[in-house]
Amino acid sequence: MALDAPLAALERHCGLARGHGRFFLNAGAFIGLMVISNALEEELYTNLPGFDYFKAVACLELATFAAAALLAERRSGLKTPRKAPLAFYAVLGASMALSQTLGKLANKYVNFTVSTIFKCSKALPTMALMVLCGKRYTLANVAAALTMALSAFCFAVGARQADADFNFLGVLLNGLYLLFQALQVALQDSALRDHGASIDETMLYANAIGLAALGCWALGDGELIAAISFFAARPNAVLLLAARNGTFYFAVRYYTAVVKDAGGVAAVTVGIVRKILTVICSLLLFSKPWANIYGVGGLLFAAALAQESRNARTREKLQHSRSSSDLADDEESPPPPAASPARRSPRIDVSK
Repeated sequence: MALDAPLAALERHCGLARGHGRFFLNAGAFIGLMVISNALEEELYTNLPGFDYFKAVACLELATFAAAALLAERRSGLKTPRKAPLAFYAVLGASMALSQTLGKLANKYVNFTVSTIFKCSKALPTMALMVLCGKRYTLANVAAALTMALSAFCFAVGARQADADFNFLGVLLNGLYLLFQALQVALQDSALRDHGASIDETMLYANAIGLAALGCWALGDGELIAAISFFAARPNAVLLLAARNGTFYFAVRYYTAVVKDAGGVAAVTVGIVRKILTVICSLLLFSKPWANIYGVGGLLFAAALAQESRNARTREKLQHSRSSSDLADDEESPPPPAASPARRSPRIDVSK
């Protein structure tokens, strides 16, 4: 990469271990771009007169990631047959389209901060669904998820007490968003593990089918045509929408680089910083009526994030311990016979 030499020089100058400069660059870019993207999104929803085109925004988001996945597959030059069935991707695409749309539409009825906290609470319904699929979780993981859910409840109660524009429909939409997000995570996990699909294949088919379904819905009810007319008459709104979509896309790219280069614990920590800054910026940059229970919700939010960070470190230590044990077994034991089953590939988490 073009930045390899400057980053190596920066690492030497600052006395950083090799690779740390790249980590700080990727982490800083992700946090900055994601906070900016969320601020632009809140500006779009709250301060743009006449805006009511949430499905159109979701369509643009799905189109961006479908195009990016298609480009990645073309660049790889590998022509591999599709691994998962189309019916499977149809369900995944529909869940993705519904979660994106409902999560955005909820901002019409509750403030952006409440919706943000709800989006951070997706672990609880995801755990519930994955338990039905046979997975088990530690009490520490469940505690972190429950604490985050309680934080979301406190913010919802506070918004109901203080905000005259509060509508319970926003809470319902956020709840449905969480359910479809949980389904999306479970299906993505199944595509990668059970069907052996690549991440690019999964994202291409899921986003493309989701875009087709949501596009037909938005076209059928007239929103897509109305959105085109709305933005065509407002060049500044087009710039705002493009900036929001672009910063979100590149933030995801940088987050992927953090996961790839630094591992899960670092990615969780970076994600926690991003969540905290997003909530703080939402409260500071966009005026909202204050409720005292927001303070309780904020403390629960911080506690949940702290527990999440601790859980990530515990998982890494456990995985490292298992890897060391497996290595010792391989060194001390004779090779297994050819008929022995191979070890299963490690779990890949694409839920964040």
